[in-house]
Amino acid sequence: MVRQKASHRRDYETVNGTLSTSVVAKLLGVAVGSVVNWIDQKQIKAGRTPGGHRRVTVDDLLVFLQERNLPIPPELKSGRPKVLVVDDEPAVARWIVAEIRAERPDYDVLEAHDGFAAGQIVGSCKPDLVILDLRMPGMDGFEVCRRIKANPQTRHAAVIAMTAYSSAEAEQNILECGAQACLGKPLEIEALLQQMDQALAARTGPSSRSCHGAVNRRAGNRNLKSPDQSPPAIVQP
Repeated sequence: MVRQKASHRRDYETVNGTLSTSVVAKLLGVAVGSVVNWIDQKQIKAGRTPGGHRRVTVDDLLVFLQERNLPIPPELKSGRPKVLVVDDEPAVARWIVAEIRAERPDYDVLEAHDGFAAGQIVGSCKPDLVILDLRMPGMDGFEVCRRIKANPQTRHAAVIAMTAYSSAEAEQNILECGAQACLGKPLEIEALLQQMDQALAARTGPSSRSCHGAVNRRAGNRNLKSPDQSPPAIVQP
C-alpha cells in the first residue's frame, strides 16, 4: 500500500492509483457492503485485481457522486479549480486567460482554439469549468457543450458560453445543451467572474472555492479589450 498525496488533499490509501472498497466506504461514511452492492449493480464503475479484489478510480467515484448530487468528500476535492477557455481567436483566448489568472491566481487555466482541441483537453484534464465560444469553424460551441454533457466522465463540468452574435434563439439553444449561462461579447470580466464563482460554488460548495476571496478585484466592470484598448479586429462568436 502506498500513500498518494496531492495539494490541498488529505491522504488516502491507493493501490496503483485506485481505491479499495474499504477506503471508498470510509470516504463516504458507509458500510463496505454498500460499496460492494453499488459496484455489483454497476452504479460505481470498478475493476478487479488479479486476486479478485474490487478497485475504484477516483474519477469513477467522483462520477458516481456527481450523478447523484451527493457531497464530495474533502479528501477528493482538488485545491485548484481547473478552467478551460475555448475561443478560435487566439488573442481573445489569451486575453481571457490572462484576466482570469490575474483575478483568480489559484486557478489552473488552460486554453484551446477550436472545438476538437477543446474536446481532447476536456477528456484528458476534466476541467471543472469550460468557458466556450459558440461560433467556431469545424466543431462549434453547441456541439462541444453537447459532447461534454453527454459523457459521464465530463458532464460534471460547468459550461459558460460566450458569443458576439447574441440572440434569444442562440441563448436558448446553448442552455438546452447544458450551459449555465450565455454571455455577450465584448466580454465583461466582472460578469464572467461572477458566473464562474456561481458555477464552481454550485458544484463543490463555497468552502472549497474560497481562495478567491482574498484577491483584490479591480474596480468597476471592464469589457474585454486588446492591450491598445480597442476591440480585437476579428471576434468570432
